Formats: sequence, structure tokens, C-alpha cells
Amino acid sequence: MPGLDHSRIDAILFDLDGTLLALRGGEKGGTLATYLRPFTPILPGRNPEQFMRRLWVLTETPTNYVLAILDRLGLDTWLRPLADRARRAKGIGTLENLAPIEGAMETVQALASRYRLGVLTNRARRETFAFLDQSGLRPYFGAITTRQDLWRFKPHPQAVRRTAHLLNVPPERVLMVGDMPVDMETARRAGAQAVGVLTGFATAEELHAAGATIILPSVCDLPPILFGQSSREERP
Repeated sequence: MPGLDHSRIDAILFDLDGTLLALRGGEKGGTLATYLRPFTPILPGRNPEQFMRRLWVLTETPTNYVLAILDRLGLDTWLRPLADRARRAKGIGTLENLAPIEGAMETVQALASRYRLGVLTNRARRETFAFLDQSGLRPYFGAITTRQDLWRFKPHPQAVRRTAHLLNVPPERVLMVGDMPVDMETARRAGAQAVGVLTGFATAEELHAAGATIILPSVCDLPPILFGQSSREERP
């Protein structure tokens, strides 16, 4: 598989959880994995952390559709305590506990000097803007798409197309950066290039299989790739 085609990158779209927003143990399956340890002998691979990590990857899209329906029914506020409890168990930050990946601010600042930037996340609008405001990242993004802005979520290409349109660039001139296979597949379906990062739930093998152009240890490794410096880029 060839590397990135730098000549057709005008804009970069970022996922949040596991990409710009730090997970809290989620890459090991979250705290739910600890409750599965008594069942280790009957779990696939006999590894509760790996089992839960894989479960989070496979349930990403259906879970977000359920949450979106609750949003539209006006039940999101009522169910928020339960949803936050689930996020903590999964290893994902809640509204009161959102922290950027180390070095994310410097990375976004560097990329904003050359590219149009956007956010594409399945989080709700309230949480998305809270994180971007708290971290000081919001001014760098010209377009922000959340699950409340769409009827079709990742991996449907509408997510990339909408955000690219807001940035006034064609989808095929977009680079999508994310930590999940669904991010890679969304980019591929929209005709965009995709970079996978290993700071989230998915493995390099899963990201490659879903269509990642390259895999990087962290989003912080992206500027050297795009600016022509040496890097730790991983290729298939």
C-alpha cells in the first residue's frame, strides 16, 4: 500500500476519543475487564482485557446510533449519569474529566499553519465543545461535526462529506485521523485518505484492514510526516 499523497491534502479531520482526547485505560478494556477475570478460562483468547477491547471496537457504530436516538427523544439528559458510568467503565473521559493527548495542542497548532482543520466525532455536541473549549483547541477548527449534526454516522461517508463541505474542500482532498477502524472505513468510503493512531482501542492490524494509509504511534507524529521530516511512520 502506498504512503500518503501529500499533494491532495488540503484539510485534516480529527476524531476525538483516542485521537485528540486521551483515553483512561480504555486501551486495556476499561474497568469492565476486571469483572470478567473469573470467566477468563471461557473467554476467547483467555484474555478479558483483549476481549473487552475488541468488544468496544465492534460495538462503536450501533452504540452511537442508540445514543443518537436518545438525543432526539430528549432522554439524553435523563440518562446522562448512566451513560457517564458506562464511559468510565469503558475507559473514556466524561464531561468533568476530559484531557487531551499529550502534545495534542502543539500538534494542532503546527498543522493549522498549513491546513484547514475539522473535528468529526460521534460524541454529543455538548461534550465535544466542552472538551475543545477546556483544552483551548476550539479556535483551530473551522468545522465541527458531532452525532447531533447527522442522521448517518461513521462509517457512512456523509460524516466526512459534511465536514469537508464546511471547510470548503472536496472529500477526496481530506485526511482523516482516528484511532478506530470505523474512522478508516469512513474516510475510504468518502474517497479520503486515512491515518490510524495507536493511542486508542484498535490495533495496527485492525486499522490496516479497515483502510488506513499509514499507522502512527500518536497524532503527535503527524506533523513530521506532512512537513517532510523524519518520523516513526509504520507502513503495512
